[in-house]
Amino acid sequence: MSRPARSPLSGLLIVGLGASIAPMDFAVNVAFPAITAAFALDVQSIRWVVICYVITYASLMLAFGKLGDIVGHRRVFRAGLLTGTLAFAACGLAPSYSLLLAARVLQGISTALVLSCAPALVVAVCGEHRRTWALSRYAMIAALAGIIGPVIGGAGIQWLGWAGVFWFRLPVTLLALVLLARFPGMPPTAGPPQSFDPVSSVLLAGGLALLLLGPGLWSGAAYTGLPFAVSLTGIAMLAIFALRERRGTEPVLPPSAVRDPAMLAANIASVMVNLVGFAIPLLVPYYLARIGGFGAVTMGLLLAVTTVGVLASSTATPRVVHTLGQRRATLLGAALVAAAQGVISLWPLTPPIAALIPGLLLHGLGLGLFQVSYTDLIVATLPQQNRGVAGSLTMLTRTVGVILGTVILGSAVQALEARHLLAGRTAVEAFHAAFSSVLLFSGLLLAALLLLGSLAPAIRRRHKSGSPLQ
Repeated sequence: MSRPARSPLSGLLIVGLGASIAPMDFAVNVAFPAITAAFALDVQSIRWVVICYVITYASLMLAFGKLGDIVGHRRVFRAGLLTGTLAFAACGLAPSYSLLLAARVLQGISTALVLSCAPALVVAVCGEHRRTWALSRYAMIAALAGIIGPVIGGAGIQWLGWAGVFWFRLPVTLLALVLLARFPGMPPTAGPPQSFDPVSSVLLAGGLALLLLGPGLWSGAAYTGLPFAVSLTGIAMLAIFALRERRGTEPVLPPSAVRDPAMLAANIASVMVNLVGFAIPLLVPYYLARIGGFGAVTMGLLLAVTTVGVLASSTATPRVVHTLGQRRATLLGAALVAAAQGVISLWPLTPPIAALIPGLLLHGLGLGLFQVSYTDLIVATLPQQNRGVAGSLTMLTRTVGVILGTVILGSAVQALEARHLLAGRTAVEAFHAAFSSVLLFSGLLLAALLLLGSLAPAIRRRHKSGSPLQ
């Protein structure tokens, strides 16, 4: 067990500051119109600014988490900050769209290095006995960064054009690097001797990248066989990776992460909660603009209600986990997300602002409680020498859920909206009906999966004892 830092709060703030460069990337969304105009792009092409970045960090995090477990989480975290300084400068100076996308890949590498080891570091600096508290405060810092980023990024666009959303994070990475170097109490957090298998890491990263790239290709283009071929290639690479893992002496993923049914259920739950929950940031802005007719400022304030809920539940999560336990707290958070979907599905065609706040707040409360409890569960369950892998796994399942949610939920709304238009409804009525149906169905689906998951342990116990269910 690593010795806690002499000033745990200072160490937590330093790690949180460095890791904040990831949630601050929400600022890039604000610059989409300016980037589109600067490089004379069509609207569909802008999606690659997101795809290149997200797929890069999602596919690399597990490998970098394993690397952190071997060489030390602090070293990998620092390498991420150094890479970030280069990436933000490269993005800001990019003279063409293709070079901007290449710089976004470099930024994805930076984010993977930073996020893969940040959870392990916050636990290391605060001490194992304050693990849940440390992870909850880390989540609070990320939520605050998600609020501050678009505000500062918007101001940066006014001063520096579209590149301002990248330049403003350069001082953040430099400050985090300086503070990290001068903080004496942060342990190096290198675990016991382990080996690093580069072939397995390449198979894992490449397989994940191709598997996640497939849906992105499908959602942005007319039907072809290419998306399926790309995804199948990714699946094949992951299958080869799994075979190497079974035969290797130092697997990237600990056996408990693959074979433990409780771990598998928790990771599937994370994918589903983030898939379903992404309906809020994906679809609610369209509802607010097309049905509510709200301006940008009002929309921003309403969407910030969700973040307020995340902040509030992150603060309360240590107490909830202490009272209910990690598993029940995780289930409660997921149940609140499902309930929020149902509440938001009831939003009317003429929405008063006051009627919108409860659903958004409930969504934030559930999402914050789930994310912290789930991360605490995974970090606590895996061996301490695999803390980098544990933190990376939680981020990977979240990202997979978001990517799948973007494709599935967006496609579902488009299909239902087209059907309602053919039935003779107005454009506003068609979107409202599609919006309500997708929110309600996704919430019910998540609730049903949670019910099955909560009943599974009792069913297994009854089956083993031979007793019928009462």
